[in-house]
Amino acid sequence: MVMLITPRDNVIKLRYRDGIGITAFFGMAMLGLAQFCLTSQIVLAPLLLGGARPWAMAILALLTGVGLVAITVKIRTNSTIKLPPAIKQIALAGLLISIWLALQAAPIWPIQPAPFEARKIALYPTAFCGVIGNLIWLIGTYILAALIAQNRGPAFPRLIIMAVIISGCFQILLAGTADILALETTFWFAKQSHLGDWTGSFANRNAFGGLMGISVLGCLYVFCAKPAASPGQRIDTSGGWLALALIFTAALTQSHSRSALVALTIAVPGFAMLYRPDRLRIGHWRWGYPVILILAALATLIIITMANPEIARRFAQLARPDLIQRDDAWATAIIAISHRPFAGFGPGSIAVVLDHFATNNLNRNAQWFSSHNLWLDIAITLGIPATLSLIGFGLYRWVKALRASQSGLDRALLVTLGVQFAIMATFGWVAGLPALVLPLLCLLAGLEAAPPLRPDAGHQYRAAPRQSGPQDQDHAI
Repeated sequence: MVMLITPRDNVIKLRYRDGIGITAFFGMAMLGLAQFCLTSQIVLAPLLLGGARPWAMAILALLTGVGLVAITVKIRTNSTIKLPPAIKQIALAGLLISIWLALQAAPIWPIQPAPFEARKIALYPTAFCGVIGNLIWLIGTYILAALIAQNRGPAFPRLIIMAVIISGCFQILLAGTADILALETTFWFAKQSHLGDWTGSFANRNAFGGLMGISVLGCLYVFCAKPAASPGQRIDTSGGWLALALIFTAALTQSHSRSALVALTIAVPGFAMLYRPDRLRIGHWRWGYPVILILAALATLIIITMANPEIARRFAQLARPDLIQRDDAWATAIIAISHRPFAGFGPGSIAVVLDHFATNNLNRNAQWFSSHNLWLDIAITLGIPATLSLIGFGLYRWVKALRASQSGLDRALLVTLGVQFAIMATFGWVAGLPALVLPLLCLLAGLEAAPPLRPDAGHQYRAAPRQSGPQDQDHAI
């Protein structure tokens, strides 16, 4: 469609070319609106304290709803809506979890043992309503990402990664400005334990460090996606992404987050191992290359620790049992789970449960709203069977996305993001924040739902870049 302005009547006329008309233009506008609703959540969630507060979830859910309406209208203009099997399966999983949450709150159970004597499993019978609302948002966002990926195809992963990088830049701007102006603030509220750390608008150093780690992997993804005949040419044309990755790494170190730094130290060498040229997969390089990467990662971690006194101090605290509380919190959580291994205690019960079953070494003056282990938190809430089922379903979807992906670069990104998420979830609850869940969730949905590439039509963001010789070709993992 070409827009023309005639000089006589100064009226805009539309000329149709190649079958593109008003309907196609309207469909493109709806697709753009749906993409904006999805990517804006990735940018907004960190600005909204990570997106976990009820008012923040309301904003994110509103964007998801508008995006679903827009993408539905877009699809209906061209064809009927065909939901992939993955969407039906994740909707069924969400329904089963919602039913279990409702059953926990129902007064149909025998009297539970002391000290929580009641005919209900859930200690807070009405708390499941908010959790079900969060599940609806999660499933809706997954559906939105899958439907957009069906329309965007190979360009969808880059769309998500660019939104993550933009979000990371906003957080660096906020944290850097507060540091330069010597503002002792976390922007939202006073939190003495994290003053002096770079937290951006998260008010939490681990969450800020987690987003910086995802942003680093995103920069590496975009850097490797650019076609080049040689590594030198790639650095010459895309070296700015490496420079941005270094900036994100420096910001991560200023957060003083141990778990985020360890996760990044594992994820970056893993990305380099999974996505490497053929010449580094044969001969002595087959094992030498991973060994060099591991040694380089360890050396970098040591240098960063020595160069940053605060990080060195925080790692040194691991040797002081009088300061470390997470092991006591984990022990308390395991004791609590052993009292209700199958039923759990229901949503919103973690603080009460940890306070009741606290070990002698746990600081009971602190507000333990989490065991600082996402897996243990889920087990306290839902019970062991439901937790194992949830983790198993997540791994199943992750493997399906890996198998559906048609590019080694996409698979390398998905594997390293999964590893990073698992590490962050093991050492803290922040991995469950929408700001950190959204990038992985969108990639899982998009890579599995994206249409297959035609054999004669590659794409620079999904296909391995062409090299000058067979020894330099990139391989899928």
